[in-house]
Amino acid sequence: MESSKYTILVVDDEELMRGFIVTFLSRLGYSAVTAMDGLDALGKMKANKIDAVITDIKMPKMDGILLTKEISTQYPGVPVMVMTAFDEEYSAGTAISLGAREFVKKPFSPDEFAIRLSKMIGELETTRRLGSGKQADKGVQEFTDDLEAPGRTKEEKEADENNQVLTDDLAKTSKKD
Repeated sequence: MESSKYTILVVDDEELMRGFIVTFLSRLGYSAVTAMDGLDALGKMKANKIDAVITDIKMPKMDGILLTKEISTQYPGVPVMVMTAFDEEYSAGTAISLGAREFVKKPFSPDEFAIRLSKMIGELETTRRLGSGKQADKGVQEFTDDLEAPGRTKEEKEADENNQVLTDDLAKTSKKD
């Protein structure tokens, strides 16, 4: 799995945190787009091909919980990782029930963050591969459906008719016994 082919949207109202995550993602080989809040993030999603989202919860205008819900509705294939320092107010269960795939509490270790991100991207990659496999299966089925059955020879038709007569005769004979 090649990380450079993924673009991750980083949403946080704190510029320092956005910068830290973008730098970290860059070191892991990902490209990043940033947004300051949920409304900004939805605009960035319309303007860019976003593969995954990492969002803070507590932000002005639109928080990360509502953003997660909107992403799962408008962009159902896009995984979301939610991060927060406020564990009493917002729970992992709430975030996940609204569509988040991962939840990490601030402060987090770079290793924990990388593991959760890798898991999320791995699931995305698997989903995409399964989706393209289904498309291939559908294409093969359509091709097969379009094929016409080969024409049957007169001899084959006569053999089928003779087999049917024999089958019918055997059935009649076995009923008499």
